[in-house]
Amino acid sequence: MPSSTFLTAEWSGLLGVTYATDAALLEPHLPRGVEIDVLDGAPRVSLVAFRFRHTRVRGIAIPGHVNFPEINLRFYVRLDGERAVVFIREFVPRRAIAWTAKIVYNEPYRRVPMREILRTGDQLEVRHRFGPQLGSSVHAWADPAGEQPLLDTPEHWLTNHGLGVGRARDGRARSYRVEHPLWGLHTVRNLRVDVDFAELYGPEWAYLSTAEPSHVTLAAGSDVLIYPARDV
Repeated sequence: MPSSTFLTAEWSGLLGVTYATDAALLEPHLPRGVEIDVLDGAPRVSLVAFRFRHTRVRGIAIPGHVNFPEINLRFYVRLDGERAVVFIREFVPRRAIAWTAKIVYNEPYRRVPMREILRTGDQLEVRHRFGPQLGSSVHAWADPAGEQPLLDTPEHWLTNHGLGVGRARDGRARSYRVEHPLWGLHTVRNLRVDVDFAELYGPEWAYLSTAEPSHVTLAAGSDVLIYPARDV
């Protein structure tokens, strides 16, 4: 493991539910110097639910903060021509994780109650319940075997990025590199989304509660390496 690595973990069962959106909704979250990217002519926003496992920060496993779910709402950008993601909000079940990410790194983390199910067998089942009184949920059933997406497909565009981009308190972009192999994707056969987007993300996102997803992906996941953020 390179000495400069900030965080190592395994990300598993990454369920992404993607919608077309309006650039005007994304611009308040856009760090300075970063451009909104588009897929088939439209910006996209994705609800992504997955699990951290075997998490270590600078090689240290912090008790009680090694295995946990995360659900984020993100969109897609370019920084100096490189594809990246920006997070609108990131939910985790641990207060210490949310506090550290928000206060120390200015990342948009919040702590909410969360429950998750991951079952394998004839079908792969992924279910996340989250939010106040666990009133929101996303539930998918997929083929148990996955295949790597072809280059220049929407599935590859949605699940493979080299950078995450945050915003410093003065509005400047802060980028951090994320490394992982190309993930296999499971074909999702059934999906149920019951999310109160207005309650969780703000009234401007209420339309997503009744919108039809443009794409649904379920990535197998892998080990990941995350490097320290740098100001751009």
